[in-house]
Amino acid sequence: MVYFLIFILLTGGFFAVTSQLLGLPPASTSRGIRIAAHKQFSPMHFVNAYFIAPFVKILAPIVRMTDFKEKRMELQLARAGIPLTPKEYVARSYLMAGSALVLSVFLLSVTMRNMLPLAAVLAAVVYFHFNGEVSDRLKEKDRLIESELPKFVRAIVQGLKTEKDVIKLLETYQTIAGEGLKYDIEVLIMDLKSGNYEAAMLAFDKRVGNAYISRLTKALIAVSRGDNQDSTLNYLISDMGLLAKETMQRELNKRPGRVKMLIIPIVLLAVITLFYVIGMHLFRSLGGIM
Repeated sequence: MVYFLIFILLTGGFFAVTSQLLGLPPASTSRGIRIAAHKQFSPMHFVNAYFIAPFVKILAPIVRMTDFKEKRMELQLARAGIPLTPKEYVARSYLMAGSALVLSVFLLSVTMRNMLPLAAVLAAVVYFHFNGEVSDRLKEKDRLIESELPKFVRAIVQGLKTEKDVIKLLETYQTIAGEGLKYDIEVLIMDLKSGNYEAAMLAFDKRVGNAYISRLTKALIAVSRGDNQDSTLNYLISDMGLLAKETMQRELNKRPGRVKMLIIPIVLLAVITLFYVIGMHLFRSLGGIM
């Protein structure tokens, strides 16, 4: 047994040394690649790539949209992280609703003909589900942005006291940015490096669409012009403290509902135990009288 353990340890040691010498990736990296490959080639990815995407490409040119609506939706899709053009997004909604209509009509005609109107209802539900995906994702992103704002504003305002280069401050914060602001900060950094400072800040403000971000961008534009914005930035820091407390309070307010759901089985168990004890006591008392 001892020799077997020594053999296992020596084999593991030789393997580790050989991996380092040959530059082989560690086991965790290989496992991560396998997981990523499995996710990439999941059944849903396969269905989307080979059955949905080709028809979406065919239907997209048929969709008619105004230039304004198309540009606005393009920005929304980019912010939401949906890799589709506006016309492809609308075409996908029509395709999925039409598929649901055809499939449900076929199934209902075979089983329950008198329930055929439900096919139209199902198609409408599917259409609004896919058509509203971008708004649902943006609402979730706005929630993430609001929760991340105190950290972001404090990092920028406190950083301005020692570093006047806003691009460096943003690049530093980018390494710890959350999902809410990560994309918008990346775009802002690229715009600042390649374009006009004020235009990049105003585009960032318009893209995020948050009142606190608007105050921060206006203050940063004024600082770039040489104006003193210490009082404005200090008020903003103070408001971030209040926002952080409000966000925490909202999260705490959601928990009593969850706690109540956990209390229900405990209360039921306590009531059952109480009735059991009372019943046994009464039974024994009646038995003694009898």
